[in-house]
Amino acid sequence: MSVLERTTTMRWYIVRAQSNKERNVAERITSQSEKGDLIGKVGRVLVPTENTFYMKNNKKVKREKVLYPGYIFVETNAIGELKYWLKGLNGASGFLTNRAGEILPLSDSEVNRMIGQQEEQKVEVETPFVVGEEVKIIDGPFSSMFGKIESVTDQKVKLNVSIFGRITPLELNVLQIDKKS
Repeated sequence: MSVLERTTTMRWYIVRAQSNKERNVAERITSQSEKGDLIGKVGRVLVPTENTFYMKNNKKVKREKVLYPGYIFVETNAIGELKYWLKGLNGASGFLTNRAGEILPLSDSEVNRMIGQQEEQKVEVETPFVVGEEVKIIDGPFSSMFGKIESVTDQKVKLNVSIFGRITPLELNVLQIDKKS
């Protein structure tokens, strides 16, 4: 069977897994598809994630976050065999079904959206700051100065800083400020 035939006959399905065990279950499915019971029956296995950044001890820390907790996306052409194999897999609870108990494949638009999100890799910054809070500027020409937050939007923070006795508005990135200690 050629690669072209294999990809056209395979459809995407959703496998349910215990939360925080998605990667482990996906790795086991992948290893079985490469050198185990599922050789040639599983195409790709995805656990869509995104990278988020947050500040910890004045350092930017990257964290990988699962977009759909409890779900794994599997491209397969052998639902029956995979369904039977998943029953014995610790951390997996089988395929996602409709109310009638039928295992339905994902539509092309759902697959494109899911794969597009995986490839896009959004970068989000969690903002632990609130309007009116006093913060310290830790980066840029105004570092070590203090200011009061006026507004927070996405990754930008508008704050007022006293420079030479005058209140001056600044717009900074969230990563350039820290809680006042």
